[in-house]
Formats: sequence, C-alpha cells, structure tokens
Amino acid sequence: MSAPAIIALGTLASAILSGLLRGRLRSAAVAAALGSASIGVFALAVHLEQPFVGLGLSLKIGSTWSLLGRSLILDEGNRAAVGFLYLAAAFLFGGSWVARPGRYFHLAGLAAVGAVAASLMVRPFLFAAIFLELAAMGAVLILARPGRSSRRGALRLLALYTMAMLTALLAGWRVEILGAAGGTVEEALQATVLLGVGFSILMVVPPFHHWLPAEADAAHPYALAFVAILLQSAGLFFLLRFLDGYQWLRDNFALYEGVRSIGAFMVVAGGFMAAAQATFSRTVAYALIADLGVALISIGGRTPQGYQLAVGLLTAHAIGLAVCTLGLTVLRSRTDGDHVAALRGTGRKAPLAAAAAFAGLLSLAGFPLTAGFPVRWSLLQSLETADLTSSLAILVGASVVAASALRWLGILLAEEAGGETVQPIDERIFLAGGVFFCVLFGTFPQLFAGIFEAARGFTNLLP
Repeated sequence: MSAPAIIALGTLASAILSGLLRGRLRSAAVAAALGSASIGVFALAVHLEQPFVGLGLSLKIGSTWSLLGRSLILDEGNRAAVGFLYLAAAFLFGGSWVARPGRYFHLAGLAAVGAVAASLMVRPFLFAAIFLELAAMGAVLILARPGRSSRRGALRLLALYTMAMLTALLAGWRVEILGAAGGTVEEALQATVLLGVGFSILMVVPPFHHWLPAEADAAHPYALAFVAILLQSAGLFFLLRFLDGYQWLRDNFALYEGVRSIGAFMVVAGGFMAAAQATFSRTVAYALIADLGVALISIGGRTPQGYQLAVGLLTAHAIGLAVCTLGLTVLRSRTDGDHVAALRGTGRKAPLAAAAAFAGLLSLAGFPLTAGFPVRWSLLQSLETADLTSSLAILVGASVVAASALRWLGILLAEEAGGETVQPIDERIFLAGGVFFCVLFGTFPQLFAGIFEAARGFTNLLP
C-alpha cells in the first residue's frame, strides 16, 4: 500500500461518512474534522519505504501511487504541505459545529481538500492545474446555498479558475519546450506572461478578484472563508513549485520586482477598499485581498526567509479568517444581514461573537498581539530599508484595515434597545476559543515554527 493511496482512500471514506451524516450537521462536522486531522497526522508521521512489524505482520508504506499513467508521490518535499492542508481543514471543519455552513459543506470540502492535496503530490507537477480546477468545482458546491437569488460569484470563480488552468497548462508546455536554459528572451517573456496571468487569477490579483466580494454578499461567510483559505493555499504552493522547478524563473529579477509591486498594490488598494465597504462581509473580503498582497511581497523579496514567511502567513491567514467569519456568522444569525443598520448594537447582544469578528479582522490586518502580526513583523524586519515602498505599503494597509475594524466595533457596540441574549454554551466555547487562538499565536510567535517546515520541500528556494 502506498501513502498517497491511503490518503486518497481516507479522504474518500471521510467524505462519504460526512455525506451520510449531512442531516446531522454536528455529527458531520466531527466526522470531517477527525478524518481530516487523522490524514494530516498520517502524512506528517508515516515512515515511508521503511518496513515495520505489527501484529505479527511486516508492512511497508510506499511513497508512490501510479494511476492512469501519472504518479502521486508523497515525499519529504511535500509531506509537510499536505499535512498542513489537512490539519488546517480539520481546524475549519471543527468550527463548522457552530457555523453550520450547509448540508454538503463537509462532503464537498473534503473532496476539494483531496483535489488540492493531489495537486501537491502529482508528477509531472504541471498536472496540478487540473486538480486545482477540480478543487474549484468543489468550491462552487461549497458556496452553493438553497434559494440563493444570485450565483454570479461562484460562476465567476469557476470561469476564472478554468482560465487559470488553461494558461497554466499552456505556460507549462512552453516552459517544457524552453527547458532549464529558458530559451530566447522573447520565448521566456511569453512563458512568463502566461504564468503571470494564471497566478494572478489564483492569487486573486485585481482585476481577477471580483468573484470574492460578489460571493461575500451571497455566500455563507464561513463557507467562503473555507474556500478562500483552501484555494489560496493551493495557489501559493503551486507558485512556489514553479519557482523551485526552473532556474531561469528564479533568475528573472524583473519577475520578482513585478510580484513585489503587485503585492504592494494589493495591500494598499485592498485596505482602502475594505474601509469603504458598507457591509462587514465585503470588508473582510477586501481585507483578505490585502492580506494576500503581503504574501506576494514576501515572495517578491527573493530570499529563503521570504519564502518561509509566505508559507507562515497561511497559518495566520487561516486563523484570522476562520475566527472572523465564525463571529460574523453568529452575528448574522441574529439579524437580517450584515450591513451597518442590521449590525448596529448586535455586539451588545452577542459580545463573544463581536469579539471574535473584531479579533479576526485585526488579525487579517496584522495588528499587534494577533496571529497576523508576528509574520508581518518578521517580514518588515527582513525588508528594512531595502524596499521602503513595500514596507510602507504593509504599514498603510495594516493601519487602514485596523481602522476599519475599530469602525465596525463601534457599530457593533452602539447603543440599541435590548440587552444581551443567551448564547448556547457550545457557541460561547468556540467563539472564546477562536479569540484565544488569535491572541495565543500573536503572543507566542514560536508556535508558527512548525508551519515553516511546509516550505522545506522547495530545496532550490531554500538551499
């Protein structure tokens, strides 16, 4: 038996069990969280190609699974990334106990996680684009809600990811022709432009971001957070694999300058757009775009520390977005929307939900003592005076998003008739736990150390 086959079968079994339990959302949440966590631990802990004896049997877990002429390989280069993916999914599935994002959330979510995991393991890695397209299809199912009046955002997501898959395959074909040397300047430029378009879509670079705010209006906030975390993690790892695989890309200083400039633009533009929104969900969507810009700045630094910090941002990103949308979900369940008038004073009725939404948004901003701060601080220290523009962009974006969070806190705590309502004990536990995690990772940044191992597989980026 091979490790990729066990991961695939475990994902399938967990998805089927969660689907059978879809009528009991809490049971489905437990099944999905435990199944995903078990697969994540297996990916990190399994001894590959080493026989071991148990119950009188000698067993060996292989690293390669051949399927339809292609290979799925779990090795030291990707096992940390696969493990991170499943453990992050388990964290999010656990929060769905309270969020209740939909009957098919866990089934479709596990299918999408499996597709992204396959994209990390497939060889040749160019075929990862196909698995990312399958993940996008699963994302559409996650976002689907009965009775929705509009599906524009989900359809835009599917159309854009289809375009990204086609450009990535075409770019990969061109790259394979060019080989390690990179061909002529014109040929290398053509391949780089194609790659740039594909990765701009995957990393939600404007103007390819419109699906996100559109879905923020219509989708369940927690379901959208799951999709955003999953797809952006996939896009980031896909980008790093391309950079790791081709020397001529790593030697293209103009490419890195472009990535850094685009990231700075996303941070500033996303921050100011977040401040201009009249609904909390759209504020979160644009804060997320600003957060992704920080990851691009980190990659654009073209340093081993920058690549590691970009991967480390995924953890902060997952914690902040999950906690924020969990709090928003609880607040929205007590109102008829998340616009200013609807949310005014709801923080007094559900203070823990307001605290979670506020803390999560501050984490997306990178505010001190939240999960998003330590990685940003390390990035600012690594940039120093070498790139003053990027440093200023990070500071401006963080300040504007933090100011937006304070504005929403004032709205949530505004004087309104009625006192605090009784919240179920499980709601209180999950909301308080979310705030605790935001502060814990912000106060003890050494807890991020483990996630940096997910970047160790890129041996050409981290010599």
